[in-house]
Amino acid sequence: MPETEKKHLIEFDKTINHTMEGCSFDILPIETVNEIFKDGRSFSHFMERWLEKIFGLKHVKGCKGHDLVDPSNDEIKYEVKTFTKGGCRFCSSNMVGVGRKFNQEVFEEKTKKLLFCIVSNIDFPNIKIRFVKGVDLLEYKTGKIPSKDFVKFFD
Repeated sequence: MPETEKKHLIEFDKTINHTMEGCSFDILPIETVNEIFKDGRSFSHFMERWLEKIFGLKHVKGCKGHDLVDPSNDEIKYEVKTFTKGGCRFCSSNMVGVGRKFNQEVFEEKTKKLLFCIVSNIDFPNIKIRFVKGVDLLEYKTGKIPSKDFVKFFD
């Protein structure tokens, strides 16, 4: 299918269900590849580039605080986050982990400025994609959507 036929419009608060096809890595069995893509750390690098093509966005290399921008306006910034079996952490990675501190004020300020693309890889190769305005995610005050909210979030 030509690349132009694959592009979708970005619609906020609407879930897109999609089955990834043709994912492979040389001699690895498809089951192994699918298992690897259920790990958000591996999945996210590929997903950012895939979303760039499917939605006509522009990928931003490096750690800039966002992953994609609108090609007609670099001020429209998208952050891609993965909803895994453990939920979805959408606060800045510099606030997550050992020795790092969560700052509510900085978290809220940054979240309000961003648009988010939340992608579930829980049932890979079946994925769910949902674009959400950062301000609408602030109901999750800790920057994490718990796994128990999976159905509520995507339905």
